[in-house]
Amino acid sequence: AESSRSERVAFATWRLVKLALSVVALVVLASCNTADELPQGPVTPLVPPAGAVATRSAQPTAAPAASQPTATAITLPTGQASIVGTLANGTAGASVPAHQPLTLYALTQDGSSILFTRTVTSDAGGQFAFDQLDPSPTTMYAIQTQYLKAYYTSDPLTFAHGGVTLTVPITVYETTTDAAAVRVEQMHMFFDFAPGSTTVGQLFIASNSGDRAYMGPDGTSLHWSLPPGATNVRFQDGELGGRYQSTPGGLADTEAIAPGMGTAQILVSYDLPYDGTRLDISLPMAYPVKSVNVLVPESGPKLTSPQLTSAGSRQTQGGNMLNYVGGNLAAGTSLALQISGAANAPATSGTPSGSAGAPWVLIAGAALLLVAVGIVAFVWLRQQREAVEEKVEDSEAQREELLDALAELDDDFDAGRVAEADYHQQRAELKAELVELRKQGG
Repeated sequence: AESSRSERVAFATWRLVKLALSVVALVVLASCNTADELPQGPVTPLVPPAGAVATRSAQPTAAPAASQPTATAITLPTGQASIVGTLANGTAGASVPAHQPLTLYALTQDGSSILFTRTVTSDAGGQFAFDQLDPSPTTMYAIQTQYLKAYYTSDPLTFAHGGVTLTVPITVYETTTDAAAVRVEQMHMFFDFAPGSTTVGQLFIASNSGDRAYMGPDGTSLHWSLPPGATNVRFQDGELGGRYQSTPGGLADTEAIAPGMGTAQILVSYDLPYDGTRLDISLPMAYPVKSVNVLVPESGPKLTSPQLTSAGSRQTQGGNMLNYVGGNLAAGTSLALQISGAANAPATSGTPSGSAGAPWVLIAGAALLLVAVGIVAFVWLRQQREAVEEKVEDSEAQREELLDALAELDDDFDAGRVAEADYHQQRAELKAELVELRKQGG
């Protein structure tokens, strides 16, 4: 029961951010395609907006008459409404996996809550079915399966069209240890300043233009660098030592990168010391990076970079932010950023030096993406900082309570209200709690 609950929470967290990020990313990537800049190869559709009706990957079909044979070998289930489908293998020459577990998630229309989950296993030919479903247009469904350490998820599905059966093809892929087809479509950075430090958020949207999911020989997939001195590393959908692993100089994901456009999306934040004078950041790129967007508070420190160009000011939940864009960074190169000035100083009007100008599609894409992504990521960034601050406050309150309890215990012992044996035992327990609190950063 506990593992099922954890699975639901993990999926809900993953889906909320993925919906917000993928939709606008799809618009940006489609815009970039007009310049013939997208990699060639199979493309997996990104998740459309919450509440969308079934799309080309989930075609509604009318309920078949009893005297008519169905088009598929599987017998259509009975019930209020049904979702049926067939697994396919998108890797050339590979066979369809048999007896593959698939999980159905029923969600509220806005995707904010999971109503229930149900798991079935496909047959030997890859066919599967979910029966007895609520056909209400206010209920949204999604199907997810994990194959060879890669997750594959259907588009959001609804019965808003009035049909009783949805047919959903889901394509899975074999794996490869060759990262040649992997690149970062979009890398976004967000800065939030506080006295003595800055919290940095990084969002990576990576693509795989091959027909195999990528997983390195060491069991990790997407790698990225951390600046020296980074602390309090936090992830939107995992934790360090779990899904994400430390590597020399950085971090790595342990989920395979499925083929398609924007199939890997990672949101991470960390803290860096900043005294209000100068902070130099150099981030080596493990893969080619197509576009870079950086947001800093308009009223905060100044950002300069030889690889970025100013794209003006953007409105976010956290206030006006200055946006800097760049791109076409080759694997092995580094993104160099310099932060300078007090956190409460007005932003200067200069722009980063270096780039003569970004292509119009890059600037337009940044504007579209940051309207939605900037709000989502910035709010999340603020929440992470507030969570750390609340933890510090809670630890301080616990410390004060323990010290008060020790003082009260000493007074009771001096007044003869506590036996000596009980006094020493209780005092040792309170001191042990204090030591443990200090170990946790309290």
